[in-house]
Amino acid sequence: MSDHEDEEPSDAAAETLEALSKFSTHIGRRWRDLYGLLDLIDNELFDIEGRLHDLGEKSRQEFGEVPALIQHDVGHLPLFEAAMVSHAATHLAGSSWGTAVPEHSRYLFAGLSTRAISTVREIAILLDHGYALGAKSRWRTLSEILVVARVIAQGDRFTATRYREHRWIILAMERARTGPTEWSGDLPTPEVMKRRLVRRFGPEYAGLYGWAARVTSRRLGVTKPGWQHLQQLARVDEHAGRVQDAHHAVHGADAFGLLGTIDFSSGYFHAGASPQGILDVARDTTRLFRQTLSAVFDICLKYTSARKPQILQGVVEAHLLNLERDLGWRILSTNAEARDRYSATIDDWLN
Repeated sequence: MSDHEDEEPSDAAAETLEALSKFSTHIGRRWRDLYGLLDLIDNELFDIEGRLHDLGEKSRQEFGEVPALIQHDVGHLPLFEAAMVSHAATHLAGSSWGTAVPEHSRYLFAGLSTRAISTVREIAILLDHGYALGAKSRWRTLSEILVVARVIAQGDRFTATRYREHRWIILAMERARTGPTEWSGDLPTPEVMKRRLVRRFGPEYAGLYGWAARVTSRRLGVTKPGWQHLQQLARVDEHAGRVQDAHHAVHGADAFGLLGTIDFSSGYFHAGASPQGILDVARDTTRLFRQTLSAVFDICLKYTSARKPQILQGVVEAHLLNLERDLGWRILSTNAEARDRYSATIDDWLN
């Protein structure tokens, strides 16, 4: 038996470090021309490109093994279950609204619920593979859907129409920034559509959030709304911390974003999987998803007393709330710091 048979097989990262170390030493011995380094490397890379390809495939296979390791550390994550039940419920509701619900409201119900469910599945995949920071970044999308849905639900039967058609305003804005390009298709250009829509809905419609101008004017006295006005209407203060976390997770220029690449136990930077924060992100995602879908249902429920959509909304609400509570208790059972915060909160409430 050789001395190496009992050794653990090397992982892709270690093998890549060894391969690049040897290659850089090889280049260092051959580099003579001060300005010819890139040409030299390009010529010599040919000899190791096959090896790098194999290491990439090995890394991909290791990536596929991570979910089992994460599940071993944190247990089952119910986000795919949450997404699947919600997908079925919204699909059934979509065929049950009836003609009392305006067409554009039904369109937004289908579109916004689909986007929310897709986002939760993205978060689930990231959490399964140990990327809590990347999963947090997707809260930004969920929270924005929540705000939009709550504002639309507060509007009249034409608010959904204004929101849907506002894509032409956004397209015209983007073309104004980047320079107009050739427009193909049967529809008029965004610039023409913008002029038509502004004549139809008023000059305030040309703003970035002009679709909500009538709602903010009536409820806040604001005719040119910004995002902060929509947030005020939607009453999403409880999610301010989550949204801020999402901003930090998104921006590469944000120094706080570095914290997501540091292992808390060792203090080392890492670019791979970690079980830290997984349960917390899963619980907060479930809560945000529950509130978002409830708001999306409200876009249409205001127009109908049909029983089936109300029942389906109740099923989604109750199921997601149960999942959220279960995740919360699991966090308390495994995290001493979370238990201390919970006990302090209960004591303050009782006192």
